[in-house]
Amino acid sequence: MDFLEEDEIDLDLPTISEINRDLFVDQTHQEKEFDVDNFLINNNFQYVPLDSLIHDLSGLSKELEHGLPDKIAGKYDDYLKFCQPYTDEDSQSILEIRKTKTDLNRFITQLDQLTHNEFLRTQSTIDETISYLRKLDSMIRQLQNHSQLPQLIQLAKEMSTCLHAMCGTDPMDPVLITELTAQLHNLMRRIRHLFDTLSDLNSPFLKHQRNEYQGLLQEFQISLKLLTARCLEDPNDNQKLSKVLIFILNSSR
Repeated sequence: MDFLEEDEIDLDLPTISEINRDLFVDQTHQEKEFDVDNFLINNNFQYVPLDSLIHDLSGLSKELEHGLPDKIAGKYDDYLKFCQPYTDEDSQSILEIRKTKTDLNRFITQLDQLTHNEFLRTQSTIDETISYLRKLDSMIRQLQNHSQLPQLIQLAKEMSTCLHAMCGTDPMDPVLITELTAQLHNLMRRIRHLFDTLSDLNSPFLKHQRNEYQGLLQEFQISLKLLTARCLEDPNDNQKLSKVLIFILNSSR
């Protein structure tokens, strides 16, 4: 049986740290979170009876509680000296703080008024701008309609003259005259719509254009009457033309 050599036997007892404030200061200065288990093991407190450990820690806690008022009392004069400029009603610091507070309140009030007034002024400007743009857009549309009228009326005159002439031809081309009648009707409706958009205007130019339109409308109505008579004479060969005439009659009511 082998026995350990004498120099291999470690008979030294573990060193137990003394419980004091410095022991905790070293631990709390570390960046890591305080680990109770490591703290007890590193200081060999696992070899200390639990009652003794609790007794020593309680004693340290009471010592700190009694020492805290003494430390505060030792710094109390410095604390009062620091607070004095801010507690003395007649001190320059208090007066400056009050003046700064008054100036700040005045600035906030002026800023609120300025913001409110500027908002109302800006809103009014925006409303006026929108109203102006809408009127301008309406004027542009009226100008476009105004410029289209002479060309459309001239085209309608040419189509109406051609249609009126075809009403007296014999034999009549039902396909061509039906298409021409439908197109002229659509063109007349478009011209009437343009006049409706310009109803609030009464310039000499528009008066002349309205007179031209009325004369054109009368000529178109005469052509429709002639075509109606032709359809009544020969309804079988003019069925499509009859449908167009009926549609025009219903849409004009």
